[in-house]
Amino acid sequence: MKTVLVVGYNTRHICASAKKAGFNVFSIEHFGDRDLFEIADEVVVFKDSQVDNNTRESDTYESMKRFDYDALVCGPGFEQSDFDTEHPVLNNDKKLVEKVSDKFWLSEYLTEIGVKHPSTFLLEDVIPSTLKYPVMVKPRSGAGGVKNLLVLNSEQLEKIKRSFNDFIVQEYIEGITASVSLIAAYGKARSIGTSEEISGFPWLTNIPYAYSGSITPFNHKHVEVMKELAESVVCDLMLVGSNGVDFLLSDKGLFLLEINPRFQGTLETVENSYELNLFSMHVAAFFGELPQPVSAKCFTGRAVLSAKNDVWIDQRMSDLLFDCYKKELASDVPWHNTLILKDKPIVTFFAAGTKRDETLTKLRNMTNKISSGDLF
Repeated sequence: MKTVLVVGYNTRHICASAKKAGFNVFSIEHFGDRDLFEIADEVVVFKDSQVDNNTRESDTYESMKRFDYDALVCGPGFEQSDFDTEHPVLNNDKKLVEKVSDKFWLSEYLTEIGVKHPSTFLLEDVIPSTLKYPVMVKPRSGAGGVKNLLVLNSEQLEKIKRSFNDFIVQEYIEGITASVSLIAAYGKARSIGTSEEISGFPWLTNIPYAYSGSITPFNHKHVEVMKELAESVVCDLMLVGSNGVDFLLSDKGLFLLEINPRFQGTLETVENSYELNLFSMHVAAFFGELPQPVSAKCFTGRAVLSAKNDVWIDQRMSDLLFDCYKKELASDVPWHNTLILKDKPIVTFFAAGTKRDETLTKLRNMTNKISSGDLF
């Protein structure tokens, strides 16, 4: 296996890992950022107009025919796609992905096996006046936290209930969100890293619960319990390859929040902190191989800067961010003459340090430096 095709809305992180692992890499994706063209051997970009899933997948399949590849990886937004290809597809089974990504199904599954999880209900089934507030309202499937809402009373929930479909209502618990990255191989699993989630930081985004990055590793007294739980659940579900499990640590205890049956946003911070290559481990897992555990060598942070207002990226700004990319300080660099809409991601920054707080401070300083002067 020498050449892989990666398909998804954002494939850059997967392509970069595959390239470092020694593969030839082709990409079909939506964003088509400037640095992706430095990483992948060839890139096809699909546009916003392709919003219908069937049309989008049909158009993507036609684009796939131009590439000669040995294996396919379906990335963000395409994990449940069913492309007619004779080549190996290095993903979890799409029906399994659909189930695991369903927050209501996951809640019932975790309750059945006795794993602590926030109480979860279908929005359509709840009687708002009977609930204890505040509560979280989330899309039944999907990641990123952009559409998550904190609801303070029954009147708010009544309005939401009239406006939203296919959402869940979840018990609100304050705490720290962290994740375990694993490699799984059909009933076996090995934890390879832990990360703390960065979400809702006002210096990165306007959106209160939007995922905005991570800091790796996450050091906490419950880390070993998190790893054991994550490995147990991933094995029970018979997942394969790179997977992640999200936890909430609070005064009420440790809660399992979500299972991500795909490459996670923590890919690069885990790779850098633990000095490993996730893509090569992902491929090996499909042949039944698990990696040996290693210790983190440093802290690595990743911060996604979103637009506070609509932002026009000119040549100077694109070049400035691309210089940051060449110094390994940034990724997902937009091309010049690009309009970034309010609350959409502009660029991703990276920092490393010997301590968690040092790393977070570096990220904030870098973000503030770029954002100063009303550039964003």
